[in-house]
This record gives sequence, C-alpha cells and structure tokens, in this order.
Amino acid sequence: MSEQAQKGGINRSEGIQFLVIAAIAVAAFALVLAHVNEVVIFIVCGIAVAGMAHVLGLATEQAGEAAGPRVSALLNATFGNAAELIIVVLAVRQGGELIDVARYSIIGSVIGNVLLILGASLLVSGIKNGRQGFSAAIAGVNATMLLLATVALALPTLFNGLSHMDTGATVNLSHGVAIVMVILYAAYLFHAFQSPEESGAATGHARWSTRLALAVLAVSAIITGVLSEFLVSAIEPTIEQTGISPVFIGLIVVPLVGNIAEHFAAVKIAAKGDLDFSMGIAFNSALQVALAVTAVAVLAGFVFGHELALAFGALEIAVLIAAAVVAAFIAISGKATWLEGLELLAIYAIAAIAFWYV
Repeated sequence: MSEQAQKGGINRSEGIQFLVIAAIAVAAFALVLAHVNEVVIFIVCGIAVAGMAHVLGLATEQAGEAAGPRVSALLNATFGNAAELIIVVLAVRQGGELIDVARYSIIGSVIGNVLLILGASLLVSGIKNGRQGFSAAIAGVNATMLLLATVALALPTLFNGLSHMDTGATVNLSHGVAIVMVILYAAYLFHAFQSPEESGAATGHARWSTRLALAVLAVSAIITGVLSEFLVSAIEPTIEQTGISPVFIGLIVVPLVGNIAEHFAAVKIAAKGDLDFSMGIAFNSALQVALAVTAVAVLAGFVFGHELALAFGALEIAVLIAAAVVAAFIAISGKATWLEGLELLAIYAIAAIAFWYV
C-alpha cells in the first residue's frame, strides 16, 4: 500500500474538534475587538488557548509518530509547552504584577506535570489495565533530573531569604542558575538519545502526511501566540476585578491552559497501557519547563528590562519538593497502580486549595 493511501488525513472527529476550537478562537478575537469586559476575554481566550494547545498536541503526535516513542515524547512536551512558554515570555515583557504570574507559572507547570498529568495517567492506566510495569532505569533518570531541577529552583529562594544583600544579588544568581539549567538540559537530552529505546509503543502509523502535520503546527502556533497576547493583556484586569491572586493564576490557571495537550496525550497513551511513553511525556514536560523554560524566562527578563528573580514562596517550594520526592519513589519501583495515581492527584488538589487562599 502506498504512503499516500496509508495516510488518511484529518478524520471526522478531529475535523469537528478543529471546527469547535476555531469557533472559540474567532469568538475570542471578536470579544477583543468589541472591547468587552476583560474577565470575559480572559476566560474565552483561556479556553481558546487550551484548544489550540490541543491542536498542537494532535499535530505533534502525528509528526512524531514515525520517529519512535522517545522523540514523540520530547515533541509532545516541546509543543505542549509552547502555549505556556509564549504566555510566560509575554508576561515578562509586560512586567509589573505579571512578573509574579510568570514566575509562579514555572513552579505551577512542573507541579502540574508531576502531580496532575502523571497522576491522571497512572490512575487511568491502573483502572483500565491493573498494575503496570515500566522502565525503572529511564524513569529513575528522569526522577533524578527532576530532583536536581527542584534544587536549582529552590536554592535562589533560600539564598534570597538568608541573604542580607539587595535583590540584585538574587537576580545575578538567577542568571547563573539559568545558564547551568540550559547546560544540564542539553546533557539530559544527549544522555536520553544515547540510551537504547525500551518502550514498546507502536510507531510508523501516522495518519497525517508530514506536510499536513507541519502546516497545522505552524498555523496553530501563530494563532496561539496571538491569543496568548490577548490572554496576558487581560490577566491584570481580571486580578483586579475578581480578587483572584497572581499566585493562583500563575500556579494553577496558566499551567492548566498551557498543558492541556500533555493531559490528553499522556492520559490517552497511558490508557493503552504504555506507561513508559506516558511517563516520558509527563517527565519531559516537567523537566523542559524547570530547566529550559525557566532559562528562557530569565533571559526574557534581562532582554526586556524586567528582571525575573527565581525567588519563590516557601509554600510553592514545599509542594514542588513533595511532588519531586513522591514521583521519585514511584519511578524507582518500576511498577505503578491506580492508587499511586490517586495519591498524586490528591496532593495536587490539596495544593490548589492552599494556593487559592494565598
């Protein structure tokens, strides 16, 4: 059978999803042009960005299908984080209170990937497939990297709390940490691709052509960028009108909007019984935010003149450490059940309630 015959393009279900998401995006554009209430714009743009992130996820899944589970997991994480990266950079560019939103969203995304995405994946996989095994070697490396990333994010906070110098010292330390993070992430990728592929996920069954997948990626990325601009512009008025704190918006709302692609991809793959691939998406996404997106955010602060110091609150760091430690215990076991997934989700729910009252 020829390649053209094998690739059927966008199916009916995906077509309906694309039409619905496109309608929401058009509605968001219309609301912005009509200058309606910023809270309404924030909500609709948030839904639209989440929808576009889902489209990015579908296109990424098709683009990486033939490349193997490791490359697919990396692509899912990279394009799944695209919406959040855009939002963080735009927030840093605007400065002011949005610097806090950008800073908190870094921690919130790591927590969301480790607790919410990984937890939901283990829960669904356990309910559908029972106790599942996975590569403890690969998961252990990912968990160790996550612990190291947690230390890198926590040290500037500890330094800021103990140091009697001005915040400029913390900013300078953040610059140094960002450089180390980039080097560490590059080393992590090099190590990952030097190791043998262990996942048994099927590959080479992409329904879309490469040209179609790349076209959808390009168009959806552009639309996501524009919608993210609208979303970021509406954050401060939304905070003022609703009283919701920048902490909650940064830690919970922005990561949920930006990580919807990983949610769908990781949980769907976990339901099929491939925990290696699913956990790879969750860990890759968390590490990419903790190491790469953090470095980009710090660089953006330097470029735009709105320095972003990696100084977080004690509560955020405590939840981040708890998430990394629990994930490490699960990773080294090589097996997981639905109960462990539920435990991760429970920690996330408790953290979200706590962040609401901060």
